[in-house]
Amino acid sequence: MKILLVSIDSKYIHTNMAVRYLKANLDFDSEILEFTIKDSFEKIEKTIMDQVPNIVAFSVYLWNVQLIIKLIESIKSKSETIIIIGGPEVSYEPEYYMLNSKTDFLIAGEGEIAFRELINAIINRSSFHSIKGLSYRENDMNICKKPTMIENLNSLKDPYLLENNSSILSSKIQYVETSRGCPYQCSYCLASLENKVRFFDLNRVKSDILHLMKSGAKTYKFLDRTFNYKIDHSLELFRFLIENHQEGTQFQFEITGDLLPIELINLLNAEAPKGLFRFEIGIQSTNEITNLSVNRHQNNDKLFNNIRLIQSAGIIDLHLDLIAGLPMENLSRFEQTFNEVFDLRAKELQLGFLKMLRGTKIRDQALKYDYKYDEFPPYEIFSSQSLSKEDIKEIHLVESSLDLYWNKGYMPSTMLYIMEAQNSPFQFFNQIGHYLQSISFDFHRFQLSDLFFNLNEYIQKSNFKNHRDIFDLLKYEYLMRSNIKPKIWWDKTNEKIFRNAILKDFHYLHPELKIDDLYKYSVVTKYHSGYLIVVYFPGGKSVFEY
Repeated sequence: MKILLVSIDSKYIHTNMAVRYLKANLDFDSEILEFTIKDSFEKIEKTIMDQVPNIVAFSVYLWNVQLIIKLIESIKSKSETIIIIGGPEVSYEPEYYMLNSKTDFLIAGEGEIAFRELINAIINRSSFHSIKGLSYRENDMNICKKPTMIENLNSLKDPYLLENNSSILSSKIQYVETSRGCPYQCSYCLASLENKVRFFDLNRVKSDILHLMKSGAKTYKFLDRTFNYKIDHSLELFRFLIENHQEGTQFQFEITGDLLPIELINLLNAEAPKGLFRFEIGIQSTNEITNLSVNRHQNNDKLFNNIRLIQSAGIIDLHLDLIAGLPMENLSRFEQTFNEVFDLRAKELQLGFLKMLRGTKIRDQALKYDYKYDEFPPYEIFSSQSLSKEDIKEIHLVESSLDLYWNKGYMPSTMLYIMEAQNSPFQFFNQIGHYLQSISFDFHRFQLSDLFFNLNEYIQKSNFKNHRDIFDLLKYEYLMRSNIKPKIWWDKTNEKIFRNAILKDFHYLHPELKIDDLYKYSVVTKYHSGYLIVVYFPGGKSVFEY
């Protein structure tokens, strides 16, 4: 019996734990095949079919569902292969996918036990009736069983003990979970449908992390919906990670910011190595009416104070999340939310858009709030009672500019300096977005020099008071980013006139440097009241203010 477990990930660096849990908990041999959505349909199908499988199981998400439905149809047209699907995209409306795909079986919810029982039933030709969470066809009827949560997570066999390739581990994100379930009921989130929180034994989690570290893994993301829900639990693991950290490792957690005790923040600020931890904090909106409309309870004052305390030490990297399009929040009020959160100056601010995910309460309330949304994944909204299509376009423009000029971190000092003078960061990102559109800038394909050049052009044409200082900062950060002599994006016509003379005088003060090397490897540009000289020697660059 040939059993294939197929994951189609959004990026190569992601590690699909679903198929690994399934493999670890099967009673029969199986093989994992991993692809990304960038792989062609033909490549994925051929790789699967070349294995001549008896059973193919797909892990289904927003980003791959349409591709998988198409693959299933093609595979079923060419073979008698049994198809099984599971995952968050198909778990909450199984009837829809049983009607609209050629899959043989669908497993809703946590699938490790149900999948093992199903495989045993298929191989032993026994009944499916007692398998919880299973959907299947019988006498031209779709039978859909209710899923159940796995109460004892420690009963699951450990997927991290599967054979690993350390060279691959070091280049991929490793996903770890210490718990499953979410205590909250945010109406836009699938996690709200699994309210009971259950925990893995922490000794097992610690052992898995040590195993992954030994195997070369560097980047870890915890899948817990609220890692700090149980403070003693999270504190113990934080201490363990601090005590056992290795150079170059980083651990990311989803944190509910207003639940963090100040004592815990102070401990991490004092004892954690810089960059070891990365907190993802979902703020979504600062509008209390909006939050209440989606069953979200948030103490903004405590949340903001905690974030400022985290920021003050510069130890933990912060990633904050916003959702545009939530009920009762028009463009003006969302601008206020954006500005209030942006002023916290987190390293990253992700601006997302409301999605009408299958199974969520907000999808059932679409008529109430007059939501218009894409009927196909990712089900993103087009407009609502509070936001017009044009409003959504303006926010998308802010999202694109924010990602380019803030989240990517290409020019952090320059952006901080610019933002100090902005009354509305939202308007700044919106206006530079319009400027980039006006010059037909490609937001997805560009050279780094284009970003610096276009920002400088926008600043100059917008008559910023301190344009000269911004220009100097841009040049400095651009030159610092490169280890080899970079392409110069500013006009250097006048600088050519004095370059050799400046280098000759500079060499007089630094005779230990060869004049020929200075001529060959250096960039000389006006900087503040003098000059900036950056020499890109083959062994490393040297920077001088002259």
